[in-house]
Amino acid sequence: MFDYHVHSLFSADSKMKLTEACDAAIEAGVKEIAFTEHIDYFYPNCDLIFDFDYEDYAKAIDEVQEQYKNKLTVLKAVEIGIHPFKHKENSMFTKANYFDFIIGSVHLADDQDLHNGDFFKGKNVNEAVENYFLTINQYVKEFSDFNVLGHLTLIKRYLHFVNAHWTEVNWRNYNEIIEDTFKALIESERGIEINMSGYRYRIDCALPDLPLIKLYKQCGGEVITVGTDAHSKHFVGKHLDLGYDLLRQAGFKYVTTFRERKPKFVLLSDL
Repeated sequence: MFDYHVHSLFSADSKMKLTEACDAAIEAGVKEIAFTEHIDYFYPNCDLIFDFDYEDYAKAIDEVQEQYKNKLTVLKAVEIGIHPFKHKENSMFTKANYFDFIIGSVHLADDQDLHNGDFFKGKNVNEAVENYFLTINQYVKEFSDFNVLGHLTLIKRYLHFVNAHWTEVNWRNYNEIIEDTFKALIESERGIEINMSGYRYRIDCALPDLPLIKLYKQCGGEVITVGTDAHSKHFVGKHLDLGYDLLRQAGFKYVTTFRERKPKFVLLSDL
Protein backbone atom coordinates (compact mmCIF):
# COMPACT_ATOMS: atom_id res chain seq x y z
CA MET A 1 0.00 0.00 0.00
CA PHE A 2 0.99 3.63 -0.52
CA ASP A 3 0.21 6.46 1.93
CA TYR A 4 0.21 9.58 -0.20
CA HIS A 5 -0.88 12.14 2.40
CA VAL A 6 1.19 12.42 5.60
CA HIS A 7 2.22 15.43 7.68
CA SER A 8 5.29 15.61 9.91
CA LEU A 9 6.76 18.31 12.16
CA PHE A 10 7.45 20.32 9.00
CA SER A 11 3.70 21.05 9.03
CA ALA A 12 2.51 23.59 11.59
CA ASP A 13 -0.24 21.29 12.88
CA SER A 14 1.93 18.20 13.44
CA LYS A 15 4.72 17.25 15.84
CA MET A 16 5.47 13.85 14.30
CA LYS A 17 9.10 13.11 13.50
CA LEU A 18 9.86 11.74 10.05
CA THR A 19 11.34 8.60 11.57
CA GLU A 20 8.20 8.03 13.67
CA ALA A 21 6.09 8.19 10.52
CA CYS A 22 8.42 5.89 8.61
CA ASP A 23 8.47 3.31 11.40
CA ALA A 24 4.68 3.41 11.64
CA ALA A 25 4.37 3.06 7.86
CA ILE A 26 6.57 -0.04 7.79
CA GLU A 27 4.63 -1.57 10.66
CA ALA A 28 1.37 -0.93 8.77
CA GLY A 29 2.67 -2.58 5.61
CA VAL A 30 3.07 0.67 3.68
CA LYS A 31 5.63 0.56 0.83
CA GLU A 32 5.67 4.24 -0.09
CA ILE A 33 5.03 7.35 1.97
CA ALA A 34 4.66 10.93 0.72
CA PHE A 35 5.35 13.70 3.23
CA THR A 36 2.85 16.28 1.98
CA GLU A 37 3.73 19.20 4.24
CA HIS A 38 1.41 22.19 4.48
CA ILE A 39 1.86 25.39 2.53
CA ASP A 40 -1.08 27.74 3.12
CA TYR A 41 0.03 31.30 2.48
CA PHE A 42 -3.45 32.67 3.20
CA TYR A 43 -5.13 31.32 6.31
CA PRO A 44 -6.92 34.08 8.25
CA ASN A 45 -7.96 33.91 11.90
CA CYS A 46 -5.42 31.21 12.70
CA ASP A 47 -2.30 31.46 14.86
CA LEU A 48 -0.50 28.68 12.99
CA ILE A 49 1.88 29.54 10.15
CA PHE A 50 1.51 26.98 7.38
CA ASP A 51 4.91 27.29 5.77
CA PHE A 52 8.23 25.45 5.94
CA ASP A 53 11.84 25.89 4.89
CA TYR A 54 12.32 23.78 1.80
CA GLU A 55 16.06 23.30 2.20
CA ASP A 56 15.67 21.97 5.75
CA TYR A 57 12.81 19.75 4.61
CA ALA A 58 14.68 18.37 1.61
CA LYS A 59 17.77 17.60 3.69
CA ALA A 60 15.67 15.76 6.27
CA ILE A 61 13.88 13.75 3.57
CA ASP A 62 17.22 12.83 1.97
CA GLU A 63 18.37 11.51 5.34
CA VAL A 64 15.35 9.28 5.90
CA GLN A 65 15.47 8.09 2.30
CA GLU A 66 18.96 6.83 3.00
CA GLN A 67 18.06 5.48 6.44
CA TYR A 68 15.05 3.51 5.19
CA LYS A 69 16.25 2.46 1.74
CA ASN A 70 15.20 -1.09 0.86
CA LYS A 71 12.47 -0.81 3.54
CA LEU A 72 10.34 2.15 2.50
CA THR A 73 10.17 4.58 -0.41
CA VAL A 74 9.99 8.15 0.89
CA LEU A 75 8.81 10.96 -1.41
CA LYS A 76 9.18 14.72 -1.31
CA ALA A 77 5.70 16.20 -1.54
CA VAL A 78 3.61 19.17 -0.49
CA GLU A 79 -0.02 20.05 0.16
CA ILE A 80 -0.66 23.49 -1.32
CA GLY A 81 -3.58 25.49 0.03
CA ILE A 82 -5.28 26.96 -3.04
CA HIS A 83 -6.54 30.53 -2.81
CA PRO A 84 -6.78 33.28 -5.47
CA PHE A 85 -4.70 35.69 -3.38
CA LYS A 86 -1.79 33.26 -3.49
CA HIS A 87 -1.85 31.58 -6.92
CA LYS A 88 1.34 33.36 -8.02
CA GLU A 89 3.17 32.68 -4.75
CA ASN A 90 2.11 29.02 -4.80
CA SER A 91 3.41 28.57 -8.33
CA MET A 92 6.70 30.25 -7.51
CA PHE A 93 7.20 27.83 -4.60
CA THR A 94 6.34 24.67 -6.53
CA LYS A 95 8.43 25.64 -9.56
CA ALA A 96 11.46 26.64 -7.49
CA ASN A 97 11.63 23.37 -5.54
CA TYR A 98 11.72 19.67 -6.35
CA PHE A 99 8.69 17.55 -5.48
CA ASP A 100 7.61 14.08 -6.52
CA PHE A 101 3.98 14.86 -5.84
CA ILE A 102 1.74 17.85 -5.09
CA ILE A 103 -1.72 17.90 -3.53
CA GLY A 104 -3.86 20.97 -4.12
CA SER A 105 -6.40 21.53 -1.35
CA VAL A 106 -9.13 24.05 -0.56
CA HIS A 107 -9.31 24.74 3.18
CA LEU A 108 -11.22 28.02 3.00
CA ALA A 109 -14.41 29.25 1.38
CA ASP A 110 -15.66 32.84 1.45
CA ASP A 111 -12.17 33.47 2.88
CA GLN A 112 -13.39 31.73 6.02
CA ASP A 113 -12.02 28.67 7.81
CA LEU A 114 -14.03 25.45 7.77
CA HIS A 115 -12.14 24.02 10.73
CA ASN A 116 -13.14 26.67 13.25
CA GLY A 117 -16.68 27.09 11.93
CA ASP A 118 -16.40 30.67 10.63
CA PHE A 119 -17.49 29.64 7.13
CA PHE A 120 -20.79 28.20 8.38
CA LYS A 121 -22.03 31.29 10.20
CA GLY A 122 -25.30 32.55 8.71
CA LYS A 123 -25.63 29.61 6.31
CA ASN A 124 -27.89 26.59 6.21
CA VAL A 125 -26.59 23.19 5.13
CA ASN A 126 -27.43 23.59 1.45
CA GLU A 127 -25.95 27.09 1.23
CA ALA A 128 -22.75 25.97 2.90
CA VAL A 129 -22.24 22.83 0.79
CA GLU A 130 -23.11 24.50 -2.52
CA ASN A 131 -20.86 27.48 -1.77
CA TYR A 132 -18.04 25.14 -0.83
CA PHE A 133 -18.23 23.09 -4.05
CA LEU A 134 -18.52 26.23 -6.20
CA THR A 135 -15.38 27.57 -4.52
CA ILE A 136 -13.45 24.39 -5.31
CA ASN A 137 -14.70 24.48 -8.90
CA GLN A 138 -13.46 28.06 -9.32
CA TYR A 139 -10.06 27.46 -7.71
CA VAL A 140 -9.35 24.25 -9.66
CA LYS A 141 -9.93 26.14 -12.90
CA GLU A 142 -7.78 29.09 -11.84
CA PHE A 143 -4.80 27.18 -10.43
CA SER A 144 -3.44 24.04 -12.03
CA ASP A 145 0.01 23.48 -10.52
CA PHE A 146 -0.80 20.34 -8.56
CA ASN A 147 -1.29 16.63 -9.26
CA VAL A 148 -4.39 15.67 -7.29
CA LEU A 149 -7.18 17.56 -5.59
CA GLY A 150 -7.13 16.91 -1.86
CA HIS A 151 -10.11 15.74 0.22
CA LEU A 152 -12.87 16.89 -2.15
CA THR A 153 -15.60 16.48 0.48
CA LEU A 154 -13.65 17.96 3.40
CA ILE A 155 -16.79 19.83 4.41
CA LYS A 156 -18.25 16.54 5.71
CA ARG A 157 -15.94 16.79 8.71
CA TYR A 158 -17.45 20.09 9.83
CA LEU A 159 -21.19 19.88 9.23
CA HIS A 160 -21.75 19.77 12.99
CA PHE A 161 -21.39 23.55 12.83
CA VAL A 162 -24.81 23.60 11.13
CA ASN A 163 -26.19 20.81 13.30
CA ALA A 164 -26.07 18.28 10.48
CA HIS A 165 -24.37 15.00 9.61
CA TRP A 166 -23.09 14.09 6.15
CA THR A 167 -25.51 11.16 5.92
CA GLU A 168 -28.41 13.64 6.04
CA VAL A 169 -27.21 15.51 2.93
CA ASN A 170 -28.34 14.59 -0.60
CA TRP A 171 -24.92 14.86 -2.25
CA ARG A 172 -26.42 14.16 -5.69
CA ASN A 173 -27.78 17.71 -5.61
CA TYR A 174 -24.23 18.94 -6.22
CA ASN A 175 -23.22 16.42 -8.91
CA GLU A 176 -23.41 19.00 -11.70
CA ILE A 177 -20.85 21.23 -10.00
CA ILE A 178 -18.66 18.29 -8.98
CA GLU A 179 -18.79 16.73 -12.44
CA ASP A 180 -17.66 20.03 -13.96
CA THR A 181 -14.78 20.11 -11.45
CA PHE A 182 -13.80 16.56 -12.37
CA LYS A 183 -13.78 17.44 -16.07
CA ALA A 184 -11.50 20.43 -15.42
CA LEU A 185 -9.10 18.17 -13.53
CA ILE A 186 -9.18 15.41 -16.14
CA GLU A 187 -8.65 17.76 -19.08
CA SER A 188 -5.46 19.05 -17.44
CA GLU A 189 -4.21 15.55 -16.53
CA ARG A 190 -4.81 16.01 -12.83
CA GLY A 191 -6.74 13.73 -10.49
CA ILE A 192 -8.21 13.30 -7.04
CA GLU A 193 -7.25 11.59 -3.81
CA ILE A 194 -9.23 9.29 -1.56
CA ASN A 195 -8.57 10.85 1.82
CA MET A 196 -9.14 8.62 4.85
CA SER A 197 -9.25 11.36 7.50
CA GLY A 198 -13.01 10.98 7.88
CA TYR A 199 -12.30 7.96 10.05
CA ARG A 200 -9.98 9.99 12.25
CA TYR A 201 -12.79 12.50 12.71
CA ARG A 202 -15.19 9.65 13.53
CA ILE A 203 -17.59 10.29 10.68
CA ASP A 204 -16.76 6.85 9.22
CA CYS A 205 -16.27 7.72 5.57
CA ALA A 206 -13.58 8.53 3.05
CA LEU A 207 -13.35 11.97 1.46
CA PRO A 208 -14.81 11.54 -1.13
CA ASP A 209 -16.85 8.38 -0.65
CA LEU A 210 -17.87 5.73 -3.17
CA PRO A 211 -20.59 7.58 -5.18
CA LEU A 212 -18.26 10.46 -6.10
CA ILE A 213 -15.34 8.11 -6.77
CA LYS A 214 -17.62 6.30 -9.22
CA LEU A 215 -18.67 9.63 -10.75
CA TYR A 216 -15.03 10.57 -11.20
CA LYS A 217 -14.36 7.32 -13.05
CA GLN A 218 -17.50 7.75 -15.18
CA CYS A 219 -16.19 11.18 -16.21
CA GLY A 220 -13.03 9.50 -17.47
CA GLY A 221 -10.87 10.07 -14.41
CA GLU A 222 -7.73 7.98 -14.18
CA VAL A 223 -5.30 9.64 -11.75
CA ILE A 224 -6.24 8.71 -8.18
CA THR A 225 -4.22 8.33 -4.98
CA VAL A 226 -5.05 7.18 -1.45
CA GLY A 227 -3.76 8.86 1.71
CA THR A 228 -4.44 8.93 5.42
CA ASP A 229 -3.83 12.65 6.03
CA ALA A 230 -2.06 11.47 9.17
CA HIS A 231 -0.63 14.06 11.56
CA SER A 232 0.53 11.51 14.15
CA LYS A 233 2.07 8.06 14.04
CA HIS A 234 -1.18 6.48 15.20
CA PHE A 235 -2.86 7.18 11.84
CA VAL A 236 -0.06 6.52 9.35
CA GLY A 237 -1.27 3.71 7.09
CA LYS A 238 -4.55 3.43 9.01
CA HIS A 239 -7.69 2.63 6.97
CA LEU A 240 -5.75 2.56 3.69
CA ASP A 241 -7.21 -0.89 3.04
CA LEU A 242 -10.70 0.65 3.07
CA GLY A 243 -9.56 3.22 0.52
CA TYR A 244 -8.23 0.49 -1.74
CA ASP A 245 -11.53 -1.37 -1.40
CA LEU A 246 -13.33 1.79 -2.57
CA LEU A 247 -11.08 1.87 -5.64
CA ARG A 248 -12.05 -1.69 -6.49
CA GLN A 249 -15.75 -1.05 -5.88
CA ALA A 250 -15.62 1.98 -8.17
CA GLY A 251 -14.13 -0.14 -10.94
CA PHE A 252 -10.50 0.96 -10.75
CA LYS A 253 -7.89 -1.70 -11.47
CA TYR A 254 -5.00 0.39 -10.20
CA VAL A 255 -3.84 3.12 -7.82
CA THR A 256 -1.61 6.03 -8.88
CA THR A 257 1.89 6.71 -7.58
CA PHE A 258 4.25 9.51 -8.59
CA ARG A 259 7.91 10.23 -9.34
CA GLU A 260 9.05 13.69 -10.40
CA ARG A 261 5.35 14.62 -10.58
CA LYS A 262 4.73 12.02 -13.27
CA PRO A 263 2.00 9.42 -12.62
CA LYS A 264 2.55 5.69 -12.60
CA PHE A 265 -0.37 3.27 -12.46
CA VAL A 266 0.12 0.29 -10.17
CA LEU A 267 -2.24 -2.64 -10.55
CA LEU A 268 -4.20 -3.36 -7.39
CA SER A 269 -3.82 -7.05 -8.15
CA ASP A 270 -0.04 -6.67 -7.72
CA LEU A 271 -0.34 -5.27 -4.20
